[in-house]
Amino acid sequence: MTYRITKFDPKKRNEEGHFLDISEWTAISDIGKSEYRNVDYEEYEQIETAYAESIKLILDEKNISSLKIDSLELQDSFDDFENYKKDGRLKNIDVDFNNEIDILENGTILNLTQIQKMIRLILRETIWMNLLESEFKITFGYEYYMYVECSELKKSTINRIEKKGLFVEPNMGQRTIIVTDEKGNEI
Repeated sequence: MTYRITKFDPKKRNEEGHFLDISEWTAISDIGKSEYRNVDYEEYEQIETAYAESIKLILDEKNISSLKIDSLELQDSFDDFENYKKDGRLKNIDVDFNNEIDILENGTILNLTQIQKMIRLILRETIWMNLLESEFKITFGYEYYMYVECSELKKSTINRIEKKGLFVEPNMGQRTIIVTDEKGNEI
């Protein structure tokens, strides 16, 4: 089953499923912009934390302690990350580019702490990857959409995620995941 987990209220969608509230922020770069109701960093970080904690809840339910990186996209350099630190994109995230980012490759196994950090970096549009295990996948779409493909979640887990302010929609956005080896070749 694929779950779409987002901050977007499904009641604000049209019949085709398109989200209609154009004043809803969708990126860290929307902080402080009037067209997005002047979202501040604290509100942004609260939602980002909800995403990271939601994944931890799901991994705990599924007894998964690590995930593998797949379809990694690292297009930013050490200098880019230094600029992200200066412009606030990495506020409250301690990132060592050389020892945490530059070493990443398809197939790298991440523990729970690393997974939560990578989720934050994905949401902050500094890196991109899928995270997977044999029967479990996390993918990200544009504009703060997160998809989790796994066996059916317990209602208690869904309730805990929703108490964090997110919406869990089952059977939404079935996604095709292309798995690649360490060299980027489809397997």
